[in-house]
Amino acid sequence: AGADRNNAKEVADQIWAISHLFLGADSIDDSTSVGIEFGIIETLISLIVQCTPQGSGMPSSSPLNELVYLSRVLLELTKLKPSLVPQAIVLAVSGMFEDFMPSLTTTARENLGHWLSFHLTNTDYQWPKSYWEHWAPYAAVDQRNSRGDFVSIALWSMATLSPEGPEIVARECLPAGSTLVQSVFLKHTQNKADLCSTENDLINRIWDTSEDPDSIRQHIISDELSESYGSTVKSIDDGADNSMSQPKVWWRTRLATRALFHPLSRENSRMIALAEKAWKKKTSAGDCNDMEDEYHAEEGKDETEDILADLTDAIARFKPVLLAALARDADAYDSEATGKVDDDKLLLAGEVSILSEIGGLVSAWDSTAVFSLIECLMKNQIVSSLSVATWALGDNKEEMTNVSPQWWKVVSLALNNAVTDALSRADLSETDLGGGIGMIIDDAAASDGADSTEADIKRLDESLKTAVPVLKYSLERVCHLVSTTNSAKKIPIAAADLTEGMKRLSRAVLFQLSSLALSPSPSLTLSNLHRGLMSMDADGEKLASACQAVECDGEQERKLLQHVAFSVEKYF
Repeated sequence: AGADRNNAKEVADQIWAISHLFLGADSIDDSTSVGIEFGIIETLISLIVQCTPQGSGMPSSSPLNELVYLSRVLLELTKLKPSLVPQAIVLAVSGMFEDFMPSLTTTARENLGHWLSFHLTNTDYQWPKSYWEHWAPYAAVDQRNSRGDFVSIALWSMATLSPEGPEIVARECLPAGSTLVQSVFLKHTQNKADLCSTENDLINRIWDTSEDPDSIRQHIISDELSESYGSTVKSIDDGADNSMSQPKVWWRTRLATRALFHPLSRENSRMIALAEKAWKKKTSAGDCNDMEDEYHAEEGKDETEDILADLTDAIARFKPVLLAALARDADAYDSEATGKVDDDKLLLAGEVSILSEIGGLVSAWDSTAVFSLIECLMKNQIVSSLSVATWALGDNKEEMTNVSPQWWKVVSLALNNAVTDALSRADLSETDLGGGIGMIIDDAAASDGADSTEADIKRLDESLKTAVPVLKYSLERVCHLVSTTNSAKKIPIAAADLTEGMKRLSRAVLFQLSSLALSPSPSLTLSNLHRGLMSMDADGEKLASACQAVECDGEQERKLLQHVAFSVEKYF
């Protein structure tokens, strides 16, 4: 009751009052039970790892079960009992790191990393040096592991909580000479090779001279550009598998994308350079004037601080440039390829090339920028939800190294935008008179039961037509990747990410369809949704059967596929 009415500080006071219920002979000052802080901390951390993950598009089971709220309560407990709670937190995190981290799900590990970053950011980064030194080797190895992922998530999250980015982590949080700066931040340094004159010219036209978009569009599709820049791109190899997905096919599209999103690349380079400078300065206790001079020219760029706002405006303004480049590359491929080309697959490959370029420009720790830019691209109808899912799940490559643990959040975001747009178009078609003039239906007409139910069913049908193809593709892709794991001993962390992500995505899709298509329609229920899924062969039984039909050799792979099948059957 108190948690419902009071703020985090008052809730922390009430939680600590529990200690008065367990008094014994060894109690502290006759009012507090010895060791009670460990029980309190472990309980709160257990709640934190079970929270709904951030960025999932799903509501928490309760406002009191949100990650930020629980993190604030734990922070207030630290302030309330500074001699007891901090050491209990350190020991609890150490115990989880050593004994339980490999058994935690992807979401639980992510929640723990986000909480630790929030806690350290608000306690002046006070954490034992020996722990960072002990954790460093796990993040330094090339092969992914649960402990290394936890450390990287915590440090990346810290970088996003400060406008200084990774610089403040290197300067204030990590000990001098820590290899974590290299393994977590500096390994993501982009190629410092000089940009070609063509790309520099395009960047100048977009960002420095603000040239008219139509003029740039004519330039990007011109034969002159093909002769000067396209000649450096090798001809298409028709004998290669998935040749339409090769980067050289979409050279105009990728060139235009890199130029349009150049501020991302420049900001990433600036952040990395400042982090490296802070790290070297802290290590040598001296100045790094050479680095400062090297980056001085880049810092002098005339650009507002809000890069995302600038890019949002630029995407809308230069949308014709991207689409023209995409169409020109598609036509060039179609004219050179042998045999009939599937136009839908060709367009999908082009959209994926745009997302791939952006993914290579955004900082590894800045998931907020990725989500924002994808949402903006979809609202401007530059990429589709299926292309986002294809890119997020590794662009149909056989290996799982290109699949981010965040893939399901990206797909969930894309589906939410796509379903919302489909419902908006369905509503618009209902109020359109055919001559392009919209009308407002009065209450008497809108109250007609049959017409209302028919309109609701149409809205549901449109949302299912949008969501089901992406859901089926995601399930098929996840099952395929899991089946090729070939692990005889233990489940690879990437395979665990895929199965956990499919479970989370299934829940998110069901929530989105229910909240967007059913909730505004009192005449429809979940049974209508399930009948609609069944009509499209996307009900739980059929999805689970498709998953179980995937062939695999290993026992671990079969267990994972069974887990995926159980998840989709449960939700659909």
